[in-house]
Amino acid sequence: MSNKSVGTMPSETSNISSQFDSTAFNSIRETLPDRVILNACRDCGYRYRRRLISPVLTVIHMIVAAIWSEESFTASWQLLWTSFAAAFPETARRSPSRGTVSNSRKRMPLAVWQSIFAWLSRQGQERSEGIDRWRGHRVVATDGTCMSLQDTKELCSSFGLHKGYHGVHRYPLAKMVMLVLVETMIAIDYRIGRYKTDETELLKPMLKTLRKGDLLLADRHFAGSNLYWLYESEGLEYLTPAHQKLKISRLKRLWNYGENDFVAKLKIGAFYRRQNPDMPRYIKARFIQVEIRVRGKYQRVWLVTSLLDAYAYPAAEVAELYGRRWRIETMFRRFKVDMDSDLLRSKSPDAVHKEVAARICALNIVGTIMLEASIANNVDVLRISFVDAVRTIIAFAPHLAVRPPEQLPAIYRRMLVEIAARQVPYRPNRSEPRKLKFCKPHYPPLRTTRAEWRAEYAA
Repeated sequence: MSNKSVGTMPSETSNISSQFDSTAFNSIRETLPDRVILNACRDCGYRYRRRLISPVLTVIHMIVAAIWSEESFTASWQLLWTSFAAAFPETARRSPSRGTVSNSRKRMPLAVWQSIFAWLSRQGQERSEGIDRWRGHRVVATDGTCMSLQDTKELCSSFGLHKGYHGVHRYPLAKMVMLVLVETMIAIDYRIGRYKTDETELLKPMLKTLRKGDLLLADRHFAGSNLYWLYESEGLEYLTPAHQKLKISRLKRLWNYGENDFVAKLKIGAFYRRQNPDMPRYIKARFIQVEIRVRGKYQRVWLVTSLLDAYAYPAAEVAELYGRRWRIETMFRRFKVDMDSDLLRSKSPDAVHKEVAARICALNIVGTIMLEASIANNVDVLRISFVDAVRTIIAFAPHLAVRPPEQLPAIYRRMLVEIAARQVPYRPNRSEPRKLKFCKPHYPPLRTTRAEWRAEYAA
């Protein structure tokens, strides 16, 4: 972390810096005010000199890099600078060098990003109040995904390589687990770790960020009697498919609501009880058999839940609720596909953590703006197109940068109207193949560095 004292700058550069600060992406800064960034710097002990690229601009730059369609930090900085130069022609051809911009990202401590994300998460949760409930419970989904990283020795050592059926993976991989509000698509928390880190180990410390009574939706990887006890000990309800090794027919039924709906005793294995003596020998859980569609085919699946009362929580509604778990996959699509995060750009572990934090912050900023648009225009936030929302935010940025201050609220409201108008069709139970009809032209993979290739073939 940088610990430099505050200094001074020439008046001309200082004036450019203040003008730049006041015009860059006001559409984003309406949701993430400057004071939040500066307070995060202060609370984390990050002291900085007055430079052309301030902490506010560094944060905005990385968030724009997350939502901008071109896959480079340089492209996002060029977007920021050229929009500024268009408003102030005297600054043309005076953009800071790529090294200067890169150093501004390196100076920003990870703790600042974590503080900014925590603030955005709280804001998103507050604005979701009243929308995120199902029978009195706030519904939260969790799941994990992987991200490819740049092929550097430091990242290979820190995150590890995947060894599969086809040999060692070309890139190091990082694993991420996220908690998401199902009804508003706001990220509550996330953790990243090495590829071989178990997803449940990444989830456990995040459980304390949830509220008592929250209902956790998860797939069978997060199922198991020891995990169910952990969820209940944190004051949470849960709903997951039964673990694949669980023999439903051998369970001791305590009472029946129907042939395919009953409450039973679920044994916690001795291995887990030796690790944690507080675990009981048995817990109670409700089992509901439902028919769900997987890849176009219907299958019979047992769901396990802590919602034991069949009258307060009818089986048909519980089954319909589990179908909403798929929304976290939509969240991962936004993160990895719409924001081009499947292959991260950073080349050091610290920079990877910062880039992921910036991208999750960008997700929540766009998600909060979409939520604001849905409330202001009385539309379902889940029907608003994420991609079109990003395009609209970028398109309105120049107008919010150069218009007089008294006109900005009206322009911002027009932006919300346009975002709310861009809705996706209602397509329940949609199933699409993960295939491309038209493949982009591709080249053979490069197995070495470009410098090594040039030395061997281009001499």
